Amino acid sequence: MSSIDIAAITLELEDKVIGQRIDNVYHIIPKTFILRLRPTDLRLLVEVERRIHLTRFNYPVPQRPSNFCMALRKNLVGGTLESVDQYEFERIVNLKISTREGDFLLVSELFRRGSLILVGPDDRVRLSLRYARMRDRQVIRNEPYQPAPSSGLNPLKTGLEELQTIKQAADKTLLKALTSLISLGPLHCREVLVSSGLEVEMPAKDLTQTQLEAIAESISRLKRRILEREIEPSIVHDERDLPLDVIPFPLKIYEGKPSKKFKTYNEAADEYFSTQAASTELERTQTIQREETARLERILRQQTERKRLLEEAVIKNRRRGDLIYQNLHTISGLMDLVRGEKERGTSLQEIGEAVKQKASNFKPEMRLEVLPEEFGLDMEETKIRIRLDRSPQQAAQGYYDAAKRAAQKLKGLGESVREIESRLKSIATTPGVGRAEARIPTRMREKAWYEKFHWFRSSDGLLVLSGKDASTNDLLVRRYLTPNDIVFHAEIHGAPFTVVKTEEVTVPERTLIEAAQASAARSKAWSLGLTSLDVYWVKAKQVGTKPPSGEYLGKGQFMVTGRRNYIRGVESRIAVGIRQEEAGLGFVAGPPSAIKKQAEAYVELVPGRTPAGILAKKIVEILKAKSPESIREKLNRISIDEVARLIPAGKGDIVDGSKTIP
Repeated sequence: MSSIDIAAITLELEDKVIGQRIDNVYHIIPKTFILRLRPTDLRLLVEVERRIHLTRFNYPVPQRPSNFCMALRKNLVGGTLESVDQYEFERIVNLKISTREGDFLLVSELFRRGSLILVGPDDRVRLSLRYARMRDRQVIRNEPYQPAPSSGLNPLKTGLEELQTIKQAADKTLLKALTSLISLGPLHCREVLVSSGLEVEMPAKDLTQTQLEAIAESISRLKRRILEREIEPSIVHDERDLPLDVIPFPLKIYEGKPSKKFKTYNEAADEYFSTQAASTELERTQTIQREETARLERILRQQTERKRLLEEAVIKNRRRGDLIYQNLHTISGLMDLVRGEKERGTSLQEIGEAVKQKASNFKPEMRLEVLPEEFGLDMEETKIRIRLDRSPQQAAQGYYDAAKRAAQKLKGLGESVREIESRLKSIATTPGVGRAEARIPTRMREKAWYEKFHWFRSSDGLLVLSGKDASTNDLLVRRYLTPNDIVFHAEIHGAPFTVVKTEEVTVPERTLIEAAQASAARSKAWSLGLTSLDVYWVKAKQVGTKPPSGEYLGKGQFMVTGRRNYIRGVESRIAVGIRQEEAGLGFVAGPPSAIKKQAEAYVELVPGRTPAGILAKKIVEILKAKSPESIREKLNRISIDEVARLIPAGKGDIVDGSKTIP
């Protein structure tokens, strides 16, 4: 991102994230982090040295957070974002976060060799992705924080007078001189010159005063577009319709090129960078696959050749042993002759002639050779060597043993060859497999309006909603409650309102019971370990938003008047299930009788003491075991947090029938 990009992004972020609470921090890949913000469920992505923007892409979360990520969580989770500022129009974004300990500054450096730095309330470096002592500053733990030096003049504060120094740029071109003078970056410096009617390669020293004034006016136009928020974001495409660049407003240098427009620059940047990240990761995956395929094919060729040699060794050594026994009498006689002649001191040449002469009388087809320590013969296209200090039987047994060893090696090699062939087939038939695939971001499913609440569809297909906290409780009743709806509340202090959207039909008894179960499970009774309690329901008109004279209703509290319809002894039990949706997998939680009709697999929970994080992992493992293979693979890429948020009061236990699973 350029300084202009960051200026446009931060203006939009000010409207979106200020006042949001940091719910969690994720370290996705070495330089990429996501801050999850509540209550509006935003995800702020920071990639050091490259970008910052809100994202609607789902980046798979590592199983184990890094130490750096854990330290960020310890300091920032629960804190509130107070401000988002671009530092001196540089590629630096400062996030001010208010916590119980004080105000922290999270510094996102998006320039080359930048870092992610956490500055404590004492203005000292608490944490940094990269510690360094540099010529112009140092980033050292517990040392005072020093911002990175400016890369040039701030264009928001630069006028004609400051631009005069361009003429002193010796033999530099106009583009290089302007880029080194002002913090705009090469792209927007080129835009300034092109829109001023100047050649980017002209010598800076030849610049006239009129041309300099044109440059100043062009910079002012860019400045006005930022300050007055004249944002018209788009992704520019090249001639092949591939994404070329993402820009906050039209640029002259891209005139005539096709583009895709967006409502906000955050959306445009998210689409551009995240799709690019996916493409890059896919290319990396394919490269890994190609390299792995080439490696396996090389191993397979070597093993195939080795297999051929071993098969030949088995056949030839067995054949040698067989030939020795088939010609045992002749070979024994010839070897006795050789030994006797050697004892008499006869030369090898004379012994060889004598042996050949004797052999020709019995086996004319046998070719013989006498060596100092061995007796060699060649028959039926098979060469045999027998040491003179061994008998023919011993030599035959040696050949049989060699054939057996080769056969054993051949068996192990065959298993290895089949494994390599299977791995090659797997790569060929399932492109995208491997660790790299897990890091490819996918677009997050657009959530329906009711997903800001706890929700499920009853066995009769009616939508049932429960508040998550005081804010959503208030929102549910004030904005989404309609006259025909039915409202439930558990008979205990600290319970949400639960609403059945009747859709103007008579609500069946089964839906009433399921809504009561949801109301009980989402109440304080769960955290108290109560297994059942009473729940009542009323019509929407019985729920009032104004307190009686002299009384006060807090946020999310309402008056209930008139007759209440009680359902006694409602069981505190819910089910968490997984189901196939158009956009992928989705989790749903509610009464077991409703969830088992909608889910591919589900797990039942009761009040307990297992923390949500541990419980969510157990739930996913059980769902994997219960789900079809196609779903099982997708569950590997599900965020555990998505499941943990469905667990009432943050704790519980898994049950199988009446048995609690530890």
